[in-house]
Amino acid sequence: MRTFDEISEDIRRVKDRSELPLLQALVSEMQSLGTPSAEALAIDALGYAAWISEDYPRSLEHYHRALAMYEQQGDLAGVARVLTNLGALCYSIGDYPESLGHCMRALALHEELDDRTGMAVGTANVGQVHESMGDYTATLEYYGRSLTLYAALGNREGAAKVTCSIGNVYNRTGDYPTALEHFRRAFAMHEELGDMRGLARVASSLGASYFETGDYPSALEQYNGALTMFEELGSRAHAATVTCSVGNVFAATGDYSAALEYYHRALALHQELGDRAGQARVTGDMAIVHYRTGDYSTALDNCSVALAMNKELGDRAGVASVIGNMITLLMKLERHDEAAELLERQSAMQMDGPRVRASHHANRALLAEYHADLEAAHHHLLQALLITEEAGNRAASAEYHELLRDLAQKRNDFAGYIEHNGQFLRLTEEIRGKEATQRMAMMEAERRMEGERREREKERALLYGALPKSVADRMIRGEDVSGDHFDHAAVMFLDIVGFTTHTSSMPPSDVVKLLENIFRTIDVICESHAVVKVKTIGDSYMCFRGDADASTNALSVASVALDVMKHAFEWPDGAPLQFRIGMHIGPAMAGVIGTQRLQYDVWGDTVNVASRMESAGEPGRVHVTEAFASELKRNTEYTIQNSIIESGNQESHEVPLVTRHLSLVTTPRGLIDLKGKGLMNTYWLESTE
Repeated sequence: MRTFDEISEDIRRVKDRSELPLLQALVSEMQSLGTPSAEALAIDALGYAAWISEDYPRSLEHYHRALAMYEQQGDLAGVARVLTNLGALCYSIGDYPESLGHCMRALALHEELDDRTGMAVGTANVGQVHESMGDYTATLEYYGRSLTLYAALGNREGAAKVTCSIGNVYNRTGDYPTALEHFRRAFAMHEELGDMRGLARVASSLGASYFETGDYPSALEQYNGALTMFEELGSRAHAATVTCSVGNVFAATGDYSAALEYYHRALALHQELGDRAGQARVTGDMAIVHYRTGDYSTALDNCSVALAMNKELGDRAGVASVIGNMITLLMKLERHDEAAELLERQSAMQMDGPRVRASHHANRALLAEYHADLEAAHHHLLQALLITEEAGNRAASAEYHELLRDLAQKRNDFAGYIEHNGQFLRLTEEIRGKEATQRMAMMEAERRMEGERREREKERALLYGALPKSVADRMIRGEDVSGDHFDHAAVMFLDIVGFTTHTSSMPPSDVVKLLENIFRTIDVICESHAVVKVKTIGDSYMCFRGDADASTNALSVASVALDVMKHAFEWPDGAPLQFRIGMHIGPAMAGVIGTQRLQYDVWGDTVNVASRMESAGEPGRVHVTEAFASELKRNTEYTIQNSIIESGNQESHEVPLVTRHLSLVTTPRGLIDLKGKGLMNTYWLESTE
């Protein structure tokens, strides 16, 4: 029977709907352990299973049961985890106040437990809820705290995600140049990490930023790039969302036929996934297109379908938003009684988003005006204006000033007409001016960031030219490479036999070309066996591997040596070129040395012994220590003939030949006096291939 930790780790890895059967099996396995902690985690996992199945009421039920269990057991970490899940679930169904309460409780527990990672995640979650509630000041405050925590942890992936989220906030508030800078910064971070999923998310956010500024070609470019990446990753849910965004771009440009085509594609993807929330969103977007084309009846039908889905899901924010759209459509169709009925229903709902609240008052104003109650219409439009001003939405504020101006004319309110017309003109000019300024600022930001990108590419090129690729990649990711320790580093030294004699009469340029051709070939061989080139000194070459287990490290380096020996290198006169190779395995240190001229080096007694083995070797032969030969014997992935002779025993023991990747022969050389090490048993290594 597997342990609690083993099963819980597998549960943690389950990410999406396609793995539900596996999750159910893991839940049963966890419950079979019969302990209180196992039962609590199993119920917690059932909550997640119900969530990704979009059975939100059952998910809430499971999570609350798990929460009670963890609280009874005094498991604060478990309580914090379930509260985080509850916060995310309530957020997904639009219950933002409840979500905020759960997220704040979870954050307090992470702080009590001094769980820095939990604090970073929890702080970002609180910021996300504030963002959806329209409190952008609080959002930026919490995102900023989260970014600081991730930076202190050295968690670049978390920092990149939050940086993108901050960009989304600036996008919402209309500060597009600042949003663009954050998106580009996040993109660079994900690029350094090699995180394609993160790159796709940022590309999608960049598309939204260009969309908001009316740069539709750039928006399409970014959305299509994100779509390609999500499709390559097999992330169909994200692909469906971005496909809908492409539809939004075509809708904004008036190409409604193309917009509906993409909406139908997105809808089909969401249907394949069984994603009702996604279906509801796309159906709502389709309604907007039909509204713009004047097909109010079809738009109303779409809204009815979206409303039914959101009700099934328990998505309160979705329900309130769709009802607002339906009210607008009913007013267009002059079905005022139905519109009034829906307005009353909407009044009883919790409307957390500023857009929905403002729209509700605007619809009330329309209905009041229809009934000739101009004072009530004036009151509701003022309420809508106040909401948009508090949210910092200047474009919406200008729209409501325009409506108030027109209403003032109907009310014979000359002073009000002058005031609102003035505000409307002022805001419109400010927005136009700001848009022009922002376009210039975005162009300047793009130029600046393009320059930064080129500088980063130059820096990367220098790193890749000076350091092994794996080490350069680590430095780019911000990892510390100043002192790696390897318990079982397999080190190889290679020297070209007779190099001075053969090259003494050659032109220097020919000598350089010869060495370049030889070492370039060895570089390729090293890379094919996951062996790291360390350096070349004259006609000597050093490489090693230390990142795997001892026998794998030894086999990788041995494979390099034997492949080099098999290669038919020649001197310019056609004579065969020979190498002398020495190898040893043991503990070693490695790291990047220098600040101006970086160099990755390996040092320690293991390196010294490998160098001595090369010096004490013979032309055309691979000289290995007893420790190295012993590690080759342990690896069952390769065949070894003529088993290694133990010290003091000069008899050869045959090992049955089983064909695998490589057939090795280790022949005892005997005791050799190595400089500085004394007498050592050493071996010749050969391949029978």
